[in-house]
Amino acid sequence: MQLDLAAEGKMKDIEKRQTASGTKDKITQYWIEKLIQRGAEIRNADPSRSVRDVAQELKMWLTVQPGDKMNPLLDIAGLDPSQDTPVELLHTVLLGVIKYIWHFMNTEKWKDEDRHLLAIRLQSTDLSGLSVPPIRASYMFQYRNNLIGKHFKTLMQTLAFHVDSMASPEELQLIVTAGDLGARLWISVIDDMERHLKQLEIATGNVLDAFDAVDPLRIIVKIKLHLLTHLPTDIRRFGLAIRFSTEIFEAYNAVFRMCSINSNHIAPSRDISQKFASMDRVKHLLSGGYWWNQQSSSWVQAGGAVRQVLVNDPVVQRHLGWVKPEPIIPGAVRVISMRKQPALEWRKTEASKHTWSFGDPPQPNSLWRIGQHVTTVSGDGVPKLGWVFARDVQGQAIFGRVAEILVGKKNIVMLEQFVCGEERHPNLGWPIARRPRGTDITVGNVQTHVVLEASALQFVFSVQHDCRKGKCLPVVIGKQIQERQETTLDRQLIHHTDDDHFIINMAGLHNFVELIRILPKHLTELRYIHADRQQFHIDASTKAMAARTKKRQKTAARRRATAAEKKRQAEEAGAAASRAEKAAAEAEAAVVEDRDIEPSATDDEIEASDTERGGRRSDRSGCGTWDAAESEEEDIGSEDDYVPRGGQGGLKAKKHFPSQSLELKATQLHPKRQGVGSGCVI
Repeated sequence: MQLDLAAEGKMKDIEKRQTASGTKDKITQYWIEKLIQRGAEIRNADPSRSVRDVAQELKMWLTVQPGDKMNPLLDIAGLDPSQDTPVELLHTVLLGVIKYIWHFMNTEKWKDEDRHLLAIRLQSTDLSGLSVPPIRASYMFQYRNNLIGKHFKTLMQTLAFHVDSMASPEELQLIVTAGDLGARLWISVIDDMERHLKQLEIATGNVLDAFDAVDPLRIIVKIKLHLLTHLPTDIRRFGLAIRFSTEIFEAYNAVFRMCSINSNHIAPSRDISQKFASMDRVKHLLSGGYWWNQQSSSWVQAGGAVRQVLVNDPVVQRHLGWVKPEPIIPGAVRVISMRKQPALEWRKTEASKHTWSFGDPPQPNSLWRIGQHVTTVSGDGVPKLGWVFARDVQGQAIFGRVAEILVGKKNIVMLEQFVCGEERHPNLGWPIARRPRGTDITVGNVQTHVVLEASALQFVFSVQHDCRKGKCLPVVIGKQIQERQETTLDRQLIHHTDDDHFIINMAGLHNFVELIRILPKHLTELRYIHADRQQFHIDASTKAMAARTKKRQKTAARRRATAAEKKRQAEEAGAAASRAEKAAAEAEAAVVEDRDIEPSATDDEIEASDTERGGRRSDRSGCGTWDAAESEEEDIGSEDDYVPRGGQGGLKAKKHFPSQSLELKATQLHPKRQGVGSGCVI
């Protein structure tokens, strides 16, 4: 259709169709330009010809032209590239939205002292309930311009808690909205598609609005921000966003790299493709796959002994991803060794001080071992001080922090219970976790500590201390360890001033679906950050226009300053050239008149210029080039005796040219050097 419009000369209609369909092919664009140009030439040659007649001629001409007229992929039935290429999370969200925020804050906002404090705060993050690797905050700030996806995923889940006093309210809102969006994308199940897509639309709109408030020009130049609006459509069509994420395939780059390293690099692409094909063949054979045998004209497979490799070898099974998942045993406890922690009598445990609410209580002198971590219903391992949701003996959902894990005739856990506040956090907009107090205890019968069976624990989740409320500051906790040795460098972490106020991390990816299932909806449902979005967009566009005008003015001023500086340098160079030409003319006259040449400032200028350039220098008088190394070998006398070529036409002569010095005209040169040029002095 675009080629038909091009044959009719309708370029504006082509652009509208490309915008509407999202399809713009480079191959087709080449022929579109050819058709537009050829059609204009035909109409200029004979204006009386109709549009239909010209279009028919152009189509016939296009038909006989060799080569493809469009990308072959566009000719596949049922393939619509604009609809069948879903948004990819790694490069659009982590290496897009989160990277933009990180770059903006590092370049426009944070100074070195801010980064130092933020590194301490980030290193103090409670990682329980987060599926992230150990944070190396100093590394992340040292190489802040070279972070990869795993670093941005960690920042997406934790940064909002640590930028107090380092970010404006608009910038904090941008960080929070990015975390809200990420948590709703990295999920493995959708309970209600319509509700999920509605929440996703709100999360996407909030991110874009927050970007408008912080940097209104960003959305104009970054296509990845525009792609966010396609997420609901892609999820409705293809399912969960993590299904079409390429993040997991990035780990395969190591295999690709090793194939390249082991290649002889004569034909690396061929070697890599052959190695990959070889690995696929091995996988096909071990998996019991068939192939066609041309000699026997039948389908055959590997022998039984070969197929047994996959059955018997767990390493091969693991590489092929065919390992059976380990069964989840809720309430299973891994105990600390007796050598490190001997068994305790029940009366000496912390749990004995609180109510036993199920079955017969233990005997005071019964022995109990201390557990290291306990398995939840979701399969997570919860250590001591880990945050977890559980079910009490009445089946009600409670949450808190694991205070003690004990193994005896039963596996039990003592939970330090917390309650969820009725209001959201004023800055982050996420649920608040606090200790029970007042009416919580007297009316709600909430206990500060509760003893539960270990199998009652449901899932872990992320909770962070409200350091903004507690005004927490860094303290020195020891010395840094390098190469297993203690250094003189201090190791600092944040010291929490209280143990009562916390924030539930709604940007955490792990068990996010379970969290929004169990928390009250009024604390988890997203709302637009601007009630009147249309008016906000009008104001943001006005702000963007003003910012773009200001940016253009600064660019124009910078270019004017650059042009003025170049003009000044050119004028100075022109003046220096005029002085040099005048000095050269005087030197020529002195040679002809056989008189001494008075030294001038031009000589020093040229000598300094040549010294800076070094190496081989051009001979303006036409005497060829001069090599510094050759000159030093032929030189007789000190370096001060040398006069550069640009100054007096120079080979070697005394700087002041005494009357006794040898001066020859060009006509007196050696016969082999005649014709080189006039004005050469040796």
